[in-house]
Amino acid sequence: MKKPIKYLALGASAFALFATTYFTIFAVMGVPIKEAPLSEQLLGVERETGAPTKAIVSSPAPTPDPVKVSTQRASDVLGAFVLPAGVQAETLRSLKTELYQQLEQVRSMRDSLGNKEQSLSDREIELSGRFDELLALRSRLDEFHLELQARAEELNHEETVRDKKRTERLTDMSTYLIDGEASHAAALLSGMDPSDAAHVLDVLEPERAGEILRSMSPEASRMVWEAGLAQDG
Repeated sequence: MKKPIKYLALGASAFALFATTYFTIFAVMGVPIKEAPLSEQLLGVERETGAPTKAIVSSPAPTPDPVKVSTQRASDVLGAFVLPAGVQAETLRSLKTELYQQLEQVRSMRDSLGNKEQSLSDREIELSGRFDELLALRSRLDEFHLELQARAEELNHEETVRDKKRTERLTDMSTYLIDGEASHAAALLSGMDPSDAAHVLDVLEPERAGEILRSMSPEASRMVWEAGLAQDG
């Protein structure tokens, strides 16, 4: 709640409390509200008079005496706070105690509102700090993501270069198996990885590759054959 609105609400509460206490005193004394002092100023009620209606006689307006007018106005204002003699002291003490209690409640409400406002302000500052921390974490995560992407591209490049060198090496090896005993070539390929052996046989002529494959053991030839099919797929 903003301070101007808070002070306006406190002022309205204090004025309502004063008016309630003021008219309660006259109600306890048995004085009607219309006849209470300041009723015309606070409630806009006109007092009723029992005087008989008289004929209005035109006469020159008297010149007002400034001293008398000022004295009359002062007596009207001060008379509003003068209580009749019939009000007992015990009643006044009771009303005074009630008034102080209600004023204390107003002070408590004001302090409570001030504490809540301070709590909300502290909470806002805390949330603002956490939001800044989240933004910093988001920035770090973006940096880590970029680093991971760069590292993945680097690894893919290294793997591509390694596969290329491996393919070139196996192709060079196949040139040594073009001629010679098929059983010797079969023994050499049986000790290799089935996928590497399948690549070497794929480079050779079909007749030479079939001859070497038939010279291998059934288990080894099956594994090389399946590896070759997997590469073609």
